[in-house]
Amino acid sequence: MLHYSHAQLLTCIPSRSTIWAVLEEGCSIVNPDLDLTSCSQSRGGLFQRNQSTSWSIQGLDNGGVFSLATYEESLLGLGDAASYGFDSLSLGLNSGLEPIPHTLLAGLVNNKYWVGSLGLSPFPFNFTNFVDPQRSLLSMLFNRSAIPSLSWAYTAGAYYRGQDTFGSLTLGGYDTTRFVHNGVSFPFGADQSRDLLVTLNSITYDTLGSAPLLTEDIDFFIDSMVSHLWLPIETCRAFEQAFNLTWDSTEELYLLDDYTHNSLLAQNASFTFTLSNGSSLDSPSSNISIVLPYASFDLTIEPPYVESEQRYFPLKQAQNSSQYTLGRVFLQEAYVVADYGRRNFSVSQTVFPGRGVAQNLVSIHPPGYDAGNRNRKLSAGAIAGIAIAGVALLAAVIGFLVWKLIRGRQQHSQPAVVTGPITTNYSSNEKDAHAEEKSGWTDDSKTPHDMQSFDRHELFARGPSVGMPELEVPTKVHEIDGRAGPAAELEA
Repeated sequence: MLHYSHAQLLTCIPSRSTIWAVLEEGCSIVNPDLDLTSCSQSRGGLFQRNQSTSWSIQGLDNGGVFSLATYEESLLGLGDAASYGFDSLSLGLNSGLEPIPHTLLAGLVNNKYWVGSLGLSPFPFNFTNFVDPQRSLLSMLFNRSAIPSLSWAYTAGAYYRGQDTFGSLTLGGYDTTRFVHNGVSFPFGADQSRDLLVTLNSITYDTLGSAPLLTEDIDFFIDSMVSHLWLPIETCRAFEQAFNLTWDSTEELYLLDDYTHNSLLAQNASFTFTLSNGSSLDSPSSNISIVLPYASFDLTIEPPYVESEQRYFPLKQAQNSSQYTLGRVFLQEAYVVADYGRRNFSVSQTVFPGRGVAQNLVSIHPPGYDAGNRNRKLSAGAIAGIAIAGVALLAAVIGFLVWKLIRGRQQHSQPAVVTGPITTNYSSNEKDAHAEEKSGWTDDSKTPHDMQSFDRHELFARGPSVGMPELEVPTKVHEIDGRAGPAAELEA
């Protein structure tokens, strides 16, 4: 029997990897100079293995210590190892979802990732061989009919827009109130570790007479596990010239002094990222634009990544094409829907409808699903939708990821968590190590379009005078419904 009163509630960031939680040593040993209580809170809570009655490393070699499944992130210098084991996990104490026993969990210790990860990859995880693949959380939920398909929708949220601009994560579908339909779909990349690949055609800003910051077509990977925008050095130079930025080679950050920060606030530029799906670039339907206000770049970074809290501009200088990445800064204003059954995804401008707007959750069903039922709306309890509302930091800002459980159409103030008997609740707070639609789906009255190619703030701002930490997860989003049971969308 599971005793929820003893469950450990943890905060995690949605990712394409496996499930991670920060271990006690992540504060007590790695960050001894930080207050233990505040360190634990900022890291989303600490997982205490010895307090879990269901934690086990049985069957794992090497004491359970293996590398994280972070191939793309390792190219950015963010590879790491973790202590793996198995435990029972629940998504929300009152979500109506049954706990999932013997779920693979990685325990983090160092600061390369400040908070844990709620892994959304549908693929199994292998250790030193391929004879005993461990099923992913998404596939286990699908096999239990808790969600209608191997799909998800996510946006990081935008704290700078006000208290109601939460991030959102939906499993098995999307929320039509969270994004602007644009009719463009993207095929998954050929490499499954680099599936959310888009072509960035240009970056422009709205100052009269300004020159484009990027003009050539370059492939970028969308990655919620990192906070920055990793851009070509030439593009970073263009930002430097346009906004008086200075690269700190020691911290490897664009740190801002008060004068530069105030000048940027006064200029208040908006940045337009134009993306294409690689098919017929002369066709209007193949291009989309995602607009980011300057407020989404107005972030702060804190110890232990720097000696004292400082403002910074969230760009990183990519040394080669393998590092070109659009991190959570981008996902503050972008809504991504990933459909692994059809191997395609969409990217749309996020919408922030506010608390008074009811969600409209639409299921994504697998290819071949009965057309007569494919577009049915969710019933109360048919979804495992997780709206991540809370704060996730951009490359180094400490934030809180608060999840709010939504049942049916009613919102409650109860925190949503990932929990297990005495162990798991993963939600997200993150500091990166070095600062570290019509999208192919139609509304529920029509069948999904095959795509050719995937509420909560992730950045937590302390206030206008301090600047925003980076978002880790949301806005107007598709949140999908599940196959049966009450809708359980967690909104932060």
